[in-house]
Amino acid sequence: MTGQRAGREAPAHGTERRATGPLHWHTCDVDRARALIAEVMHYPVTLKPLAGAARFAMDMRGTQLGPINTNVVAYGPHTLIETGGLGAYHINFVSTGGLVQTRRGERYAYTATRGQVPVTEPTGMATAELVDSAEVLSLGFERQAVEGALADYLDHSVRPLRFAGGFDPTAGRGRTLTGLARILEREVLSPTGLLEQPAAAAPLAETLLATMLHATPHQYLEELLSPAARTCPRPVRTAIEAMQADPAHPFTVRELARIAGVAPRSLQAGFRQHMETTPMTYLRRLRLERAHRDLTRLGPAVTVTEVAVRWGFSHLGRFASAYRARYGTLPSQERRG
Repeated sequence: MTGQRAGREAPAHGTERRATGPLHWHTCDVDRARALIAEVMHYPVTLKPLAGAARFAMDMRGTQLGPINTNVVAYGPHTLIETGGLGAYHINFVSTGGLVQTRRGERYAYTATRGQVPVTEPTGMATAELVDSAEVLSLGFERQAVEGALADYLDHSVRPLRFAGGFDPTAGRGRTLTGLARILEREVLSPTGLLEQPAAAAPLAETLLATMLHATPHQYLEELLSPAARTCPRPVRTAIEAMQADPAHPFTVRELARIAGVAPRSLQAGFRQHMETTPMTYLRRLRLERAHRDLTRLGPAVTVTEVAVRWGFSHLGRFASAYRARYGTLPSQERRG
């Protein structure tokens, strides 16, 4: 799904407004809300407004980040949702209010700061009770993308994932996952255009997917976290050659690993062993070198923005900071005639 956002509250039966950025829907009609969830979030639901139909409302803003269906949804003030299957791996992060979820006989009650957050699997009955006018960030990870990424990391086929228990959103890897999710949430609620830039959006989706696999309690987690076998120099050279041929391309570790013919974590281990860095850090250094070359050779003939965008830097402030750390001067100071 791609689309745009709305600026103000819609009429009672709901609408969507199109401008730039994520889509925005608002409705006070239960049937319209049910249809929107099926259309936008891609699974059928039964909605029960436990505080009465007259008090029901749903506000939803959403976008698609690669294989991650992203929606910020507010229900009011007390709503029960039931589904026979989500079709994707789902995580609901509470922003305000509280959430009580059940799946496979397990019950999870949590808020933004308390309780264990579950990962809901693509198949099977699940319910979610939203209390205290809850607002949640719902992330739906495409099943094929999740299982394909995990197979790439482990370098063997995998079965559908099963998640026993939940994760703590305030500690350890769970906190990192939650922090990444909140970055995405802010972009949905107050778009800056970052998600429209492939060089920024693709790595964010890749990082969020990888962190989800490393931070949640599935049956392959122990194997995933075990030390990877170190690879020989040839795959490292292959990855380096790919990056040097097109530094502006929005490479991810998984893409580089496919090019090199090894598992992602083996490639990372090879870079640590032979280059004393990571593939993404190497790529950032390479991009900085190309930007430095352009700024010093072309001078006033180019703008800093042109050079930054040319070499895959979508955030000018971060580009300037990284450039100064590497070369001891700001990019603007390189543009000499």
